[in-house]
Amino acid sequence: MPRKRRRNRFKFTEKKQSKKGIAAFSLAAVCEIFYGVFVFYSYKGNGNLSMYFGSAGILIFAVAFVAFVLSMRSLFEEDSFKTFPRLAIIMSLIALLSWGGTYVRGFLL
Repeated sequence: MPRKRRRNRFKFTEKKQSKKGIAAFSLAAVCEIFYGVFVFYSYKGNGNLSMYFGSAGILIFAVAFVAFVLSMRSLFEEDSFKTFPRLAIIMSLIALLSWGGTYVRGFLL
């Protein structure tokens, strides 16, 4: 029985990876890495860190917010794949919730 040849196996497209989505994903990943480092040093120092760590944490919280906005803007780009913007939204939300939750908990205690 002869084997049928399949044509059109490849689908060519003009879509590209979203550069804003990749940037937002990397910013959110860096924010999470810094969060882990800060939690480690806070645990090691029994919760007594200098005010420089707090001000750096507020700056990183702002960077996480920028990453969230950038990921939302990259989600609505035309002719781009949506993988990195969706991952960036998830990572930036995790970063915002972890940094924000830490500051809210710190202010309430």
